[in-house]
Amino acid sequence: MASISQASFAARIGRAQQLYQYINSFTGYTTDVPELMPAPFNDLITSLLAVQSEHTTTHHDFAEAAKNRREFFTKSQNSISKKLTLVNAYVRAKKGNTSQQYIDVNTLVKKIRGEKPTKVTINSVVTTISNSERSYGSQVQNLTNVVSLLEQYGTDYNPTNPNISLANLQTIKDQATALNNDAAVKFAAYLPKIAARVSTFKQLNETAIRIKGMVKSQFGNNSIEYNLVKGLLF
Repeated sequence: MASISQASFAARIGRAQQLYQYINSFTGYTTDVPELMPAPFNDLITSLLAVQSEHTTTHHDFAEAAKNRREFFTKSQNSISKKLTLVNAYVRAKKGNTSQQYIDVNTLVKKIRGEKPTKVTINSVVTTISNSERSYGSQVQNLTNVVSLLEQYGTDYNPTNPNISLANLQTIKDQATALNNDAAVKFAAYLPKIAARVSTFKQLNETAIRIKGMVKSQFGNNSIEYNLVKGLLF
């Protein structure tokens, strides 16, 4: 089977259409196996096109949500990661690096910055995406814990930088939660489309192999018909 990439999925659909045109034009091609006849095979191609279209659409929606989340968490100039560095610096400067306040905040910040979410592409496998989703979920929870700690400090936490004020951090926490929830919803819609595409392309591969075998059995190993179809890989 060809390598698993977006290009190869499109190429395999193209080869499937080519195989259909061949068997539909072969004089005398017939079989007592219904799914190996031209019309049912063309129906399979039609379902492939629908599955591929749904996969592309849901992937785009999820990838866009994942990109927005990634920018907010780590990539933008005002990302959570950069702001938490300032929070850490403020607590350390005010309370000292041996204070329990700094130790607690620093531990959570390290956890947040230590998580390594994976950039999602159209060819990402389910396990990779799931690990990335869990990573962002952990970051949101640890950010919530940071805000809770700072709330407990009361007036002790009073930075002059408005970007890391408690009110601003609470807003950031809410935005992070909303972005993560949006990505999770889009992932839930995308996940079954991954499985559907894998399953349908597997069916294509198996059916195409059987059709080529049927052409070989009917027209012969050295026939023009078999030589046309045998090199089509799925």
